[in-house]
Amino acid sequence: MFYYIVFLFLAFFALSESRINEKEKISFGMFLFGVFLVVFIGLRAGVGGDWGNYLKYFRDFLPYMTLDECIKHTDPGYWVSAYFMKEWGFGIYGENVLIAIIVITGLYKLLKKQPYPWLGLLVAFPYLIVVVSMGYARQAAAIGFVMWALSYLEERKFLRFLFFIFLAVTFHKTAIIMVGIGILASEGKGKFLKFLAGVLIVVGLYFAFVAKYEQALVQDYIMANMQSGGALIRVFMNVIPAFILIKYRKEWQEKFGDYKLWFYISIGAILAVFFVKFASTVVDRLSLYFIPLQIVVFSRLPVLVGKNKSIIKLLIIFYYFSVMFVWLNFGNFSYWWQPYRNLIWSGVF
Repeated sequence: MFYYIVFLFLAFFALSESRINEKEKISFGMFLFGVFLVVFIGLRAGVGGDWGNYLKYFRDFLPYMTLDECIKHTDPGYWVSAYFMKEWGFGIYGENVLIAIIVITGLYKLLKKQPYPWLGLLVAFPYLIVVVSMGYARQAAAIGFVMWALSYLEERKFLRFLFFIFLAVTFHKTAIIMVGIGILASEGKGKFLKFLAGVLIVVGLYFAFVAKYEQALVQDYIMANMQSGGALIRVFMNVIPAFILIKYRKEWQEKFGDYKLWFYISIGAILAVFFVKFASTVVDRLSLYFIPLQIVVFSRLPVLVGKNKSIIKLLIIFYYFSVMFVWLNFGNFSYWWQPYRNLIWSGVF
């Protein structure tokens, strides 16, 4: 019930908001809602598919690990931050709040550049916020950093893009794929140097974080052909905005200056469809980095179409309400998210 209440709140503001100029800042109301989302994600109690696994980390592993062991562990960004949260007495809730801050600040950095940020926030809510941020903590943090990185790539700040991708990789190795997209989409002078820097970063990150675990990744994700329930549906959720972007490419190029970046991400989203049958889990996880495509395309769609903006908004709201409704009621593992509980209040929704 609580998820529907939050969604309807977002729908109200998405319908009533006027287009903002890129130079305008996020409104105070959106800032307050961002604080709410940090609490909503970070202080959830027993909610999310991976809750038991992460709780086990804090109970059975971290109390017996040194900082040096955490630094050398797979996904060191998560383990080092979790180590300090354990040492400071904040535990799993402190780590989840930190991850929530990373996700929401990255999301807001991306939303700040959109003409209809409330609409973009509504698009992000059912899957990125509820499912991913409350179910896949490490990869949620990586996606948060990826959104920061993409916003800097739009601004043609390539080194900042690489830095935030580096941070993303420390939380989840799969984020390394975004370096290649960044190189392809980079603009401006010194393209060869950017390409060279990107290659070096990829090689360095690979040997630092991926090579050691390559055999396990191949065994677990590909050789075992792990099947991720609903992977094809989630991959297609990225394909829809990819085709919208390509259809309205002329309007996009006239009104926005970042078509090249989102075009390459769209190509990645479309290619994922052809590989999901062979390695559904790995493709499903990699496709999570294309979720920002949904946010950007749908928050710009009323501008691209140019007329009947309210109808376009209503269709987007109905689509994402349907996505949330179907997942909550028919998803194989959605019971891990229901009912919603939070550490602050004792009520259960």
